[in-house]
Amino acid sequence: MMFLLLTAAAVAAADVEPPEFYAGNDELRGYLLEAAEDNPVLLARYETWRAALERIPQVTALDDPMLSYGQFVQAESARARFAVSQSFPWFGTLRVRGDKAAAEADAALQAFFAERNRVFADVKQAYFEYAYLADAVLVTEAQLEVLEYMEDVVESKLALGLANQDELLRVSIEKAQVRDRHDGYLQNKPARMARLNESLGRDVLEEIPWPQSTSLPPALPPAETVLARVEEANPDLRTLEHLLESRQRDIELARKQGYPEFTAGLEYLAISKPRQMRPDRISADNLATGYRLLNTFTGRTPFQPVDTAIDAYGLATSREPMNYSDGGDDEILLSLTVSVPLWRKRIKAGIEEARLLHRAAEHDKRGREFALQRSARTAVFEVEDALRRYRLYRDTLVPQAAQTYESLQSQYSTAAGDADFLDLLESVQTLLSFELEQVRATRDAQVAAAELEFLMGGPWTPSGETPAPAKEGVSDQQATDRINVKQREHNETEG
Repeated sequence: MMFLLLTAAAVAAADVEPPEFYAGNDELRGYLLEAAEDNPVLLARYETWRAALERIPQVTALDDPMLSYGQFVQAESARARFAVSQSFPWFGTLRVRGDKAAAEADAALQAFFAERNRVFADVKQAYFEYAYLADAVLVTEAQLEVLEYMEDVVESKLALGLANQDELLRVSIEKAQVRDRHDGYLQNKPARMARLNESLGRDVLEEIPWPQSTSLPPALPPAETVLARVEEANPDLRTLEHLLESRQRDIELARKQGYPEFTAGLEYLAISKPRQMRPDRISADNLATGYRLLNTFTGRTPFQPVDTAIDAYGLATSREPMNYSDGGDDEILLSLTVSVPLWRKRIKAGIEEARLLHRAAEHDKRGREFALQRSARTAVFEVEDALRRYRLYRDTLVPQAAQTYESLQSQYSTAAGDADFLDLLESVQTLLSFELEQVRATRDAQVAAAELEFLMGGPWTPSGETPAPAKEGVSDQQATDRINVKQREHNETEG
């Protein structure tokens, strides 16, 4: 599920088909897949993007409602107060916040793609440097065999009196120099392995076999096509585009600070019920009523039926409790609070700040475009220059140097030959130099091509054809699939 989500996000974010990264052999393809799975920097960018996605539901949600309770201490009529309130920003604020977070998540995704491209370029460059070292070792070993053969020839001629001791010493010196160069290449092997191991996410001390042979990169498209591809597909530029979108959302949010926010509230007020009171002593009215009834019963005053009944009822109910009206029914209050954005100077300053940051991001993007175009043109030159040198050494200089050596060697080996020993030794040195320059040109072309592929966001083809088949490359889906498999294994281990 995560793999499908990542692939869909990649296509939606880049608006182009996921690139197929070129690999010249199955070994390099396997290294690229391994780097996609284990490189810690790439995994860090992947987790950063996933964290940015989790930011979206946070900023699009309302603030938590507020619940409050109050207890009256001295009031006789009220006992407690319960209130709940919810704040609401101005209309559209949550949507703009979500758009800003989505743009930042897209920028994080493009940063992940840029890091993926950089990791692949690092793996390729380390691999080609290691391959150059292997080729240089082979060249010097072959040269040592030539020098050993020359040494045998000189010794044979020396035994016949046709050569002198100086010639044998010169061959020994040249042989010692070539062997020292060969040993220097071998001594550099652990450092080259360490660099490749680092790119793959391995222990730097792990042994790596010599690389397999790889083909040279295809011919470059026109420079205009390269620059257009850089502008279209380079993830660094796409990252800055999404950051520009985020800055634009900042301007909208700053403007919305000039509108009020609302807070809706509901309050419940608990009111005390009416109290009942019982007289604690006999009042003067009760005493007067009793006196009148006594006079009536003793005949001192005439009997009045109505007055006597009223006095009797009043005296009989004088000790019953009475309601004390200091309470009533509970109250419910609905409230609406509106903020007043009165200080316009602060709001205008916030809008201007957002605008300036947006302009700064535009300048950053433009400067990055210039830098990438310059780097792309430099990489194009380096690829073309290296391929030119490779063809020169492969087709002309190395064959001619080999032919010259073979001719001089044949003449020197025969007694009738008149070839000079110094010319023969110089031809050996020239052949070694040309062969090393040929493998160096091969390395330079492959390293520059890996850098150009990084800048272009993917491989190129000679005339706009479909890139190399999947079996010869590493696709965006395959690379991200490896990361998700690794993440699932990590989660299962922690679980």
